[in-house]
Amino acid sequence: MMTAINEDNLFSVIIKGSALLLLALTVIGLGFFSTKTGLGIMAGGLIAIINFFWLRNALQSILGLLPARPFAHAQVRYLGRISITGFALYLVITSGWFSLSGILVGLSIIVINIIALSLYSALRAGG
Repeated sequence: MMTAINEDNLFSVIIKGSALLLLALTVIGLGFFSTKTGLGIMAGGLIAIINFFWLRNALQSILGLLPARPFAHAQVRYLGRISITGFALYLVITSGWFSLSGILVGLSIIVINIIALSLYSALRAGG
């Protein structure tokens, strides 16, 4: 029996689906391509999932706590998140252990999962 997807569990559905997709694509990358490709998919996917999780927490903090200066708070958190994500990507890309194409596939995992979830919801609703 499937659980209905609604606003309350949408985030957990996206995270769980992305983790399963990451696992499947990593195994496919390792099995059918190369170790570098599989590791690239894994690294890119982990960065994407962590970034998505971090973005949600930042938005909840801004909307839920209502800091004194929400615009400045949002800018600082955004710049920090983007800087750390960029630095992590720089380290991954320049290390030589990962395939660039694998990294790009991994970074697309959240987008692929959201598109699949949107299509599923539209088809289920009869649209």
